[in-house]
Parts: sequence; structure tokens; C-alpha cells
Amino acid sequence: MKKYLFLTNILGFLLITALGVGCKQEFLDFKPAGVISDEDLNTVENAEKMIIAAYASLGNDGLLAHQYGDMWVYGSVRSDDAFKGGGSIGDQFDSHMVEVFTLNTPANGNSNLMWTYLYAGISRVNDAIRRVQGLSDEEYQAKAGVSRAQRLAELRFIRGHYEFILKVLYKFPVYIDETIAKDDIINVSNREKSDQEGWAYIADEFRAGVASLPAVQPEEGRPSKNAARAYLAKVLLYKAYIQNDQHQVTSINAAELEEVVSLISTIESTGEYSLYDDFAKNFLWEYESGAESVWAIMRSIDDGSPEGRGNFSTGLTSSLGPGYGCCSFNQGSQNLANAFKTDANGLPLFNSFMQGENIETAQDIQSNNMDPRIAHTLGIIGMPFKYDPNRIYDSTYARVPGVYGYVLGMKDQELPSSPAFRQYQAFFSISRNTDQIRFGDLLLMKAEALIELGRMGEALPIINAIRERAGSTASTSRLVYANGNPTGQWKVGTYSTLGTQEEARTILRWERRLELAFESKRFFDLVRWGVAAETLNAYFNTEKQYRDYLNEARFTSGRDEYLAIPQTQITISRGLYQQNPGYN
Repeated sequence: MKKYLFLTNILGFLLITALGVGCKQEFLDFKPAGVISDEDLNTVENAEKMIIAAYASLGNDGLLAHQYGDMWVYGSVRSDDAFKGGGSIGDQFDSHMVEVFTLNTPANGNSNLMWTYLYAGISRVNDAIRRVQGLSDEEYQAKAGVSRAQRLAELRFIRGHYEFILKVLYKFPVYIDETIAKDDIINVSNREKSDQEGWAYIADEFRAGVASLPAVQPEEGRPSKNAARAYLAKVLLYKAYIQNDQHQVTSINAAELEEVVSLISTIESTGEYSLYDDFAKNFLWEYESGAESVWAIMRSIDDGSPEGRGNFSTGLTSSLGPGYGCCSFNQGSQNLANAFKTDANGLPLFNSFMQGENIETAQDIQSNNMDPRIAHTLGIIGMPFKYDPNRIYDSTYARVPGVYGYVLGMKDQELPSSPAFRQYQAFFSISRNTDQIRFGDLLLMKAEALIELGRMGEALPIINAIRERAGSTASTSRLVYANGNPTGQWKVGTYSTLGTQEEARTILRWERRLELAFESKRFFDLVRWGVAAETLNAYFNTEKQYRDYLNEARFTSGRDEYLAIPQTQITISRGLYQQNPGYN
């Protein structure tokens, strides 16, 4: 939540060179509204300001383009982890359409808004790249103190981030770089690259960073060489699962998995990152940008802007508890709460977690062996909220429990007393930096690649390290009531072996769910693995017993792995863009 250094004085510049989102055919053609001439901008000083404007666009999320920095609707609500929540099914109905799948259409307004925001960010990046390319290497080094190659690599990293989001949401986005004249943008099809060619294109954005970014950046928020390695590894992991035209995984590319392992091993060898001793430190403002944060979107507060540069993408996810007041979106499923149960050895109940009593209250937590990560992830009735033993979560925190139950997410929240907490109008934002890749996630990516390569013995200590941290004294010491008694019967064991490759897959995928729940990863994991349809339809079949509104929910294989290309954008392209399968 710091005011990061390279944001200084940007607000005035943005007022002059603001890029408007107009209703024009060229959806990336955001013309400056100010009066600075083109020639005046061709200086190193102004190019640096345009780069800062490109960085600033990372934080331009909002209540309805929610998910720019934290994609909770698209990554959690679309999965078996979360319900939309809110005041009713009709409250943010576009998100309800996404959750139940059967109602989703190319006319989804929030999906179109997401598309527009992402391309607005790409437009800023491309404008900045053109300015930097128009200056000499010598002048740039002399006046900015860095090479042009470094600044271009930073910009390509940001663009790659936007492109990654577009790719996992829509599969076939439009790839626009600085070489395409603005008048020609309208003529670029979303099918000029195949699925695999698109992944390769995005991977190249991060390869530029591996080649040209420094090992250490002097200003927080700028990506380093290791951040580029990490994002490249993430892209290659997705690329390795080759899909056909119906989105089914047909094969896995071993060479790309080997590169994933190599990249993450190189990152580990630098010693730059490590797992926090306490899982909670990933979700508290005072530890932001610490040892486990590989790359994050910078947030700020009291920075001269009207509402600060907080995380507005989660502005609807606060509870109705004291000090909050709105809006109870992003609520936990029964399936997820039960998934934290463990057996007598502290291992997950892979096949029986939905049997026996449901985990709904503190009493249920006390009467079952539980993975303590549930207390870091979900608000449970009778449990302290966000580690405050004097703030006990109760039935008033949820807005319409008759529809969505009582459980809300906590990872994206801060206490109202936190310096990172800010109310704006009826809503709330958190100025804690928004991690996009953290080290725990990265280690599990490596373990996944190793398992798919048949190297289960190498994956074993990685998974055990994640589990050991989850059950460590440091991670459970703050999970207590005011009298000092533990809030749960915490029990997390480790594995002596991962078993067969199929058994190892089950273990790894379960571990990713528990470790990364409510971090907007789950749905995209299911699609990457090719198990979204079987997982979600089984989930709907059980969960509708508790949530009536899911009675008609159904995932259609070959369609619902991706959102529709927004109809508005197809219309703007005069029919050039090709719709995704199943939406015609």
C-alpha cells in the first residue's frame, strides 16, 4: 500500500495526456484529450512519464470491471470455490450469468467492459513503446539512467500481463503491438494466431524481460529479471497443455514443462524469494512486497488522487460486519469449506470430504481435523475475523444468507482499523499491493510440471514444504480466541510418497486449491488441466442441495472453458472477429 516512487507527479501528467475510452470503431484508439503536441512528447522525460502512465493503468480497475487486478468473478465464482453473493441473484446479474454458465451470452456487459479496460492498458503500453523507440540509446541512458532495452522490456512485461488475462478469458484475443498503425487496428482479426501461436507470442513478451531486465529494480513495482522468469514459466505451463478447437486437452508438451522447471529452479537459486514462515503474511498489508511476493500490482493511499489507488476490483467483496457495510459478494462454497477437512494423519479427505458434517461454524471447525488455511481464507461463524480475536464473525456479516449462505472470503480484506483500508462512497478499497505471482504459487507450478514429467520424487519435497508451512506454529499462532485457545483442531500432515502419477496429480491439484483458494486461480487451473466440465458438473450436482439457485447451473464442455468474444466488439469489427465455439 506504499506510495511507490515512480508514481510521483504522474497525476498531473495523466490529466494532460488522458486517454479517453470513446465509442469509436478503433477500440484501442484512445486519443489524447490534452494540448501537448506530438513533438513536445518526444523527450526522454516525457517518455518516462508515459511509461509511468502505462504502469498506472494496471490499477485502473473498478467495481464493474472488477477483476483487473483480482479476477474473483472469473477465477473463483466460475469455479467450485465461490458464489457470486451480493444482495440477490439479480444484483450484478452479469456475474450471475457467468457463475451458472447456462445464461451466459456474448452480450455480457461486464465481459465487454473487461475487454475494453484491458485494451486501454495495451494502448498506453504501445504509445509508450513508440516514444521510447523514437529516442536514441545514448540519450536515453544519459537522461534516464537506464537503457532503452530495459524500459522496452518493462513495457512488454506489462503488455504481456494484459495479454495473458485476455488469453485465459477469451482464448482468441486480438494481438496488437506498437508496429500496428492505429488506423489499421480495426483490420486485425482475433484469429490471425492459433491458440499455440498466441501463447508463443505472449511468452516472447516475457523472454524480452529475461534478456533485458535487471536482477534488482531500484523502484518497487517495476518487474525484475526473476519476475520475468516467473511469468514466462506461468505462460509456458499454460501453453504446455495443448487444446483442440473444442478446448479439450489433447497432449502435454514435455519440452515446455522442462523449461518451466528450469526457469523456476533458476529463480530459486538466486535466493531472492522464500515462503513466509506464516501463511497469513501473504494477506496483510504490513508484509506486502516481502519475501514471497514475486510480482504485484502497486497500490497506494493518500497519494493526491480523490480515492487513492486502492484495489477497486474487490470493492464489492466486503462483508456487512461492523466498520464495513457493503456488499457481501464473493462468498465461499460448501464444497470449498469441506475441502479443508483432514484425516487422522492430517491429509486431505480426497474422496469423502463431502460426507459427514458440513463445515459451517466454529463448532464444526473444533470437531473435525482441519487444515488451518481455512481460517486464513474464509469467514466462519463464531471464528475471529481477519485474526482479530475481539471481532467474531457472525450471521450479520452476510447479506442474503438464504441465497448464498454465511461464508465470505477474507484474503482480499483488511480490518477497518488497517491503514490500508479506505471507504469511498458506499464501497471499500484496500491499498495492499495485489500479488499476481507469489512464491508459493510458483513452487506449485514447478511441482505440477515435475509430476507431468513423471518426476514425482522431485515434486514431493515441494508439496511437503507448502504443507509444512500451512501447519507451522507461525501460521497457527494467530488463529486463537481472546483467551488464547486455538480456534480449531488444526492438523496438517506431509506425504511419504506421491504414489503413481495419477495419484500425484490429485495431490498437487488439491494442494493448489487449498493454498490458492480465493486468489482467482481455480477456474483457470481446471481449464488448463482439462477437467473443468467433470469437476464443475459434479460440484453443481452436490452444491444445489444447499443453494437452490444452482439448480439449473451446468457447464457445457467445448464452450464454457472461455467467455464469448463480446458481441459489442464483434459489431465494432464489422464481423471480422470470430466467435468462440458454442456461442453462435
